[in-house]
Amino acid sequence: MYIRTNEHFAGPPDSPPKGQNYQAPIKNGGQFITEGDADKVLTIISGPSPYQSYIKAVMATPAFAKLPKKFLRIVGSAQEVPQHLRSRFGSVDDKIVGGTIDRANGTIYLVAPPGRRNDTRLEYALHEAVHLLAHPFMAIVDEATFQSKYGPSCRPEPTVGTFQRKFCFGLGEGATQLITEQIMAKQGISKFIGDSPYKDFIPPTVELIKTFSPEKFASAYFLGAVKEFTDAVEARWGNGWRNVANMTGAGAKDRALNYIDQLERAYIGRRGPKGDYPTIQRTKQMA
Repeated sequence: MYIRTNEHFAGPPDSPPKGQNYQAPIKNGGQFITEGDADKVLTIISGPSPYQSYIKAVMATPAFAKLPKKFLRIVGSAQEVPQHLRSRFGSVDDKIVGGTIDRANGTIYLVAPPGRRNDTRLEYALHEAVHLLAHPFMAIVDEATFQSKYGPSCRPEPTVGTFQRKFCFGLGEGATQLITEQIMAKQGISKFIGDSPYKDFIPPTVELIKTFSPEKFASAYFLGAVKEFTDAVEARWGNGWRNVANMTGAGAKDRALNYIDQLERAYIGRRGPKGDYPTIQRTKQMA
């Protein structure tokens, strides 16, 4: 599915200190957890992964010390979710589904799957926890302030992380799910094999990260170095990255990958390459 699989991404040192044998407290991403498992969610999120040093940097901030003890909320109906957050959930047969975060208050809200009441799957909770730790942690940035620092956003909602506000829904959710899956893979946590609404968002996101370096991406996603990441993207792809973002958000995975291929061809052409350019299709064939 991917040109380069998750475990091949470079990243900061992420192994436990020598002599320590870390074991994830839950090994099945599809396992149902309750609000009482919030500490296990944090243990996994901060455990071994390509993003461990970035996540621990967020957790070392004074703001993280204000994270409420009951930051994980699993609800059974829309009436239990604050009014201003209800529009952020999806719906199936008039029942809200999914999850979101209240960034200002450091709270994750997850709706129990159909037929359940007070639990959710581990993978869903981890996905929302990654959203919560994205820059800015427990802070609301109004649109004027955001634009003055990062330029126009495509998602003006202040509860959305800085990276997703800049790079749009598809690449933002693709990045969040990719991070979640990389954390799980590093810790030997099996992926939930059921519904996967963001699966088509991941391949274009992989190409974005691979092209502009996992380190620059992680700094943008968790630490707010979005301007530096955007500058690098626009220096190579110009405003064409916005087409990639729009195609990804529309679920047009193949179109997005083909367009990335075009952008890369144009970039290589400007640099006057010698030899064949390894297109996405050819790379897949060689893999």
